Amino acid sequence: MGQGQWTWRGRACGAVAGALALWAGLAAPSRAAMPDVPRPQLIGVERGLPSTYINGITEDRQGYIWVATTDGLARYDGSGMQVWRHDPADPGSLPGNLITAVHVDAQDRVWAAVEARGLSMLDAGRTRFRHYRMADAPAMGSDDVFAIASRGDALWFGTYGGGLHRLSADGSIERFMPREGDPASLPSETITSLAFDKRGVLWIGSLAGLAAWDGARFERIDLPGESPRGLVYSVTARDDGVWVGAASGVYLRTPDGHWRDLPWAPMFAKPNAVLSVVDDRQGHLWLGTQRSIWHVAPGRVPVPAALAPHGPTRLVQELHAQANGGLWMPVAGRGLGYLRPDWRTAIQLSRENGLTSSLYLGMVPSADGGLWLMGERGELDHLDADGLLHPTDEDIRAALSDWRPTAIVEDRRGRLWLGTAGVHASLLRIDGEGRMREWSPASRNDPTLGGAIPLMTLAADGSLWMVSSGGGVQQRDTDSGRVLTDIHAGGDNGLGGGDLEAIGFDGDGLLWVAGDDGLMQWDPVRERFKALPDRIGERVYGFDFNGPDELWLQRLSGLSHYRREGGSWRLRADVGSAQGIPAVEGMGLHVDARGRVWLATARGLYRWDPVRGQVRRFGLADGLTSQQFVDHSTVLTGEGMFAGAVEDGGVVLVDTRAEDPEPSRPPLHWDRIEVRRDGEWAPVAADRLAGLPSSDRELRVRFRLLAYENPDANRYFTRLDGYDRDWVAQGAQGERILAGLAAGEHVLRVRGEDAAGNASGEKLLRFTILPPWWHTPPAWAGFAGLLALLAWWSTDLYRARLRQKHSRERIEHEREVAQQASLAKTRFLATLGHEVRTPMTGVLGMSELLLDTGLDERQRAYTEAIRSAGEHLLRLVNDALDLSRIESGKLELEPAPFDLHALVHEVAALSEPMALRKGLAFSAVVTADVPAWVHGDRKRVCQILLNLLGNAIKFTDVGRVGLRVDLTDESAICFHVDDTGPGLNREQTARLFRRFEQAEGVRTSARYGGSGLGLAICQELTVAMSGHIEVDSEPGRGARFDVILPLPACEAPAAPDMPRPDTLPPLRILLVEDDPTVAEVMAGLLRAQGHRVVHVGHALAGLSEAAAAPFDVALLDLDLPGLDGLALARQLRQQGARMPLVAITARADAEAEVESMEAGFDQFLRKPLTGRMLAGALSRVLGNERRDLQ
Repeated sequence: MGQGQWTWRGRACGAVAGALALWAGLAAPSRAAMPDVPRPQLIGVERGLPSTYINGITEDRQGYIWVATTDGLARYDGSGMQVWRHDPADPGSLPGNLITAVHVDAQDRVWAAVEARGLSMLDAGRTRFRHYRMADAPAMGSDDVFAIASRGDALWFGTYGGGLHRLSADGSIERFMPREGDPASLPSETITSLAFDKRGVLWIGSLAGLAAWDGARFERIDLPGESPRGLVYSVTARDDGVWVGAASGVYLRTPDGHWRDLPWAPMFAKPNAVLSVVDDRQGHLWLGTQRSIWHVAPGRVPVPAALAPHGPTRLVQELHAQANGGLWMPVAGRGLGYLRPDWRTAIQLSRENGLTSSLYLGMVPSADGGLWLMGERGELDHLDADGLLHPTDEDIRAALSDWRPTAIVEDRRGRLWLGTAGVHASLLRIDGEGRMREWSPASRNDPTLGGAIPLMTLAADGSLWMVSSGGGVQQRDTDSGRVLTDIHAGGDNGLGGGDLEAIGFDGDGLLWVAGDDGLMQWDPVRERFKALPDRIGERVYGFDFNGPDELWLQRLSGLSHYRREGGSWRLRADVGSAQGIPAVEGMGLHVDARGRVWLATARGLYRWDPVRGQVRRFGLADGLTSQQFVDHSTVLTGEGMFAGAVEDGGVVLVDTRAEDPEPSRPPLHWDRIEVRRDGEWAPVAADRLAGLPSSDRELRVRFRLLAYENPDANRYFTRLDGYDRDWVAQGAQGERILAGLAAGEHVLRVRGEDAAGNASGEKLLRFTILPPWWHTPPAWAGFAGLLALLAWWSTDLYRARLRQKHSRERIEHEREVAQQASLAKTRFLATLGHEVRTPMTGVLGMSELLLDTGLDERQRAYTEAIRSAGEHLLRLVNDALDLSRIESGKLELEPAPFDLHALVHEVAALSEPMALRKGLAFSAVVTADVPAWVHGDRKRVCQILLNLLGNAIKFTDVGRVGLRVDLTDESAICFHVDDTGPGLNREQTARLFRRFEQAEGVRTSARYGGSGLGLAICQELTVAMSGHIEVDSEPGRGARFDVILPLPACEAPAAPDMPRPDTLPPLRILLVEDDPTVAEVMAGLLRAQGHRVVHVGHALAGLSEAAAAPFDVALLDLDLPGLDGLALARQLRQQGARMPLVAITARADAEAEVESMEAGFDQFLRKPLTGRMLAGALSRVLGNERRDLQ
């Protein structure tokens, strides 16, 4: 519209023009009144309240709040609820959950009336209920208790249809009933309400009127009006008299016995009858009725308190006022409400109170002492000096709805200036004649600087200063609208980018702006801004002056206080998070008439009192529904009213001139003391704290500061004497856990502070943890005696241990000596066996050669005897060598598949002739379930069986010897060798498997021969094959040996294609042997098989012979002088000799065979040798050679 004018027409023009003229013409503005908008704190089921339907509220002597609900009895301590309900398993619990009334007597006992279940009393210790019911107390006339009152030791309760009762201290009950024709009796048998006045008179409300009991008789008192004996709902005794809520209205009977006329009494006739009356400390009256709660300000008409405007309509059975003026009330559908004593200091307006906008973006004081409120869509509301809201006409609001106002001021002539945002970003003025004028960036004359206009203010000379976002700062004349000063952003005028947060004037009338570049003052002479104070260095969100020489500003780090001294501003104090001011962006900063700083933020409204050094926060605990303030939408009027818009669409009003509540001492109480036992917390009675057992080393102590104004801001401090050097801050957590406490006396000190800084008295908890039984004088005396006994016993034990040590050392020495002797014996046998093998080759070989000649019978017998003796000696040597290998751990088994049945037949064939020669029967049986082929060491199994069968035949003179093979339950092979010999006793059985041991020692050896090594070797071999031997024998009954071996069944291997020894052609053989006798025997055995033998006595000769002529095979002794057989074999292989090499040695060690194969030998033979052994070796090596050639 540019600079053109537009005149409002019709109703809008007249309404605006008349209102603006009226407000502008007021010469003496009055102080604005705070609207009465009570908004209690709500404690609902989320805080532990058992039900939102509340029938009664009271307070005990300690300050706890008790609430009777339809689902249990609750006690509130500011942090949470403790609830008592009916427990079918606990007779000491409530008899039901629907509580109709609650009362606290002079002894601090809690009385609860349960619907149709009588009266129950919770003792002062709050542990169990005692019940009074008709079934247990015949004097009671009804179990429906409607009203309870007490004075001294006597408790009075009224019932439905059962009359009035007095319960004395001795537990007796006296019942009072109406008597026909007796005016000194009760007017009705149904009692609705009871109350004692200060004189001790009991006032009784009933279905048939009002009565009073003076201690001796009842007096029936007529009500004023047309229903003197009508239904009385409630009686309330107060200082100004007795208030009576009746079906016909509410009445006040003064202490002098007269009825005071209440002009609004008929408002509270049924169905809005008064059920409860309380007053606060400021003289305001509160009425709980059948419909809602009513507020009666002094000298005013009652108005309903819109506590839950969208909630259900319910009876308000009882209100409760605390001594400090705090008010407790039921809030229909929401729960328990608490209205703090200073609730009128801070209130919040909402749509229910007449606001029309969903969000307010600006506000400014009006000339009449009221307040203009500007909504985001052009809504304009006016809060008058009486605290009443007046919205503008609908047509005016519709016309302004096209704009997006962001700032508002009222000039000296009552005209409203609106800064807007959006496409136009215009400046609007509505004058007293209802005309609106517009200036925009596109205006030809006096255009705006462009950008939204978030900030505007009036100078002392009446001119308008405004900020355009990103455009700069502009000054205008309010009468003509003419631009007086343009300060563009981005120039050399010191303004910077023009990103500003606040604008204002100091005491000298000079302009100050705050923003991203700090705080700056306009110098009209130099026409530029200068930064003041120096070195702020960060964004300033708000500032205000307290007189000409004090300045407060707010940054993200907190508040800063500056004072002007000698023309310069100097920092005096910083107030930050340590003092309670959060690090948050400010939405508006103001300093009130007392020098206190008010800071609006997204976290609430903070007030800093520099004199007291205290901060107070206004937020949800003060009844606000939102504590997030809107930026640039706060104001502090000259009358001391702070106003600020919040994000939920409301407007917060704070009376900054209101006095804070008087300092008080909030009560602090021990709430619960528990100890941990078996992993669970268990309560401890106060009388048990003086002697806690030693196992109670972990305590949990709960304490409550009963200050309900802002319970979440209550603070606790504790100190445990002897443990804590100073007070320990517990925060809002009213609990401390003490763990690892030593035995002895302890003192825990607790104190608290409420949100206003009021400190409680210090509470002391004394408790004693008893020492464990072993830490008491009797225990010490016992320990001393035990110590002496222990010393004597220790000495005796030392001597015994010394004797045992000597005995063990002697036994160990003997064992080592025996072991060394045994090892020496074994080494000797091994060495002897090694030396015997070489000459035995000559003995056995010569015997074999001799038997092949033509001998007569006598000569053959002699030769056979020689061979038999030699073979026996060889067996002894082999046994000794096996034992040597076992002891050295070098016995190596050679498991392979073998035919078990064939092995048994072979063993039987070898053993049966010996048995038959002694006249013994012999049998060998293999059961059908025994597999034919098994995997194991055939040689060692055969050795074990031959040893056992040989012993059985040797020791059996008459009877039989047998061998049986079957399977055990575990599928192992079991060999049973039994005989009918002399048998063994236990002692003989125990040492049967020892080395060099025989059943009867020397007698057995002399009679039967043998070395005593056979069974020992059998035992060792069986264990090596993971088996064991069991012996079952008794003297005279024979013996049975069970050899159990885990030989798994397997498939029969393919038969090797080996040439038979007798099919070998004559061979040319090189024999290298240094012993002439052995060489002669071996050569003779080989020549007897048709072979040609070339013998040499040392390795060098062998090399010469091998190089001179070819040989079919070479037999090399390993123990040659000079170059041994191993070296000879390597030399032959290096020279290219491909003939088979057979190693011959008398060595018994297992390494000999391995070393021979590594040196290039094809076969390995141990001395003594026989012709058959030689023939077999030749067959094997020549067979392998032929396969290689194929």
